[in-house]
Amino acid sequence: MLRSTWKSVALVLLLCVGTSRPASAQMIDRPASIDLGVNYTADISNASPGVCGCFAMQGGGVNARFRLIDHLSAVADFSVVNTGSVSGANYGLGLMTLMAGPQFRHRFGRYTPYGQFLLGAVHGFNSVFPASSSSSASGLIYAVGGGSETVLIPKFSARLIEVDYMHSDLPNNSNNWQNHLKIAAGLIYHF
Repeated sequence: MLRSTWKSVALVLLLCVGTSRPASAQMIDRPASIDLGVNYTADISNASPGVCGCFAMQGGGVNARFRLIDHLSAVADFSVVNTGSVSGANYGLGLMTLMAGPQFRHRFGRYTPYGQFLLGAVHGFNSVFPASSSSSASGLIYAVGGGSETVLIPKFSARLIEVDYMHSDLPNNSNNWQNHLKIAAGLIYHF
């Protein structure tokens, strides 16, 4: 299942980037641009059924953005977060996500707020997944959110904050879905 999910995410990203040529060819004043970023990422997730409370995971990620037209970009985001202990349980959890989708942005001086919708694959590892004999499982994930960036120098920007609501469908003892709040900050290099 993981292999077919990753292929689906790659296909969505390829379609987003592949359809960008006609749009960018129409822009005379500003050519298409590519940005690469690196983030610190915190993920607050709900605990598995029967376990009280939420728990936090920490990690990092990288992302790429290809500007399609003035206020619309195609984004790909890869992140890995981990915790040694899920609240009230004697096991940990790691999550690896790969998502892609549109990002809408508008610049106000040095600051650029944005909103995005990303869809992709999640792989949980180093944990307990019911109805599975392994310590890992894979599924789908989507994220809805946004953030703000500021220009530091012409080639670098800082992602001041990004906050996304994420919904994943990894196996658990109840409904096979999880809610996450992802908070990230980092640096962006503009090519």
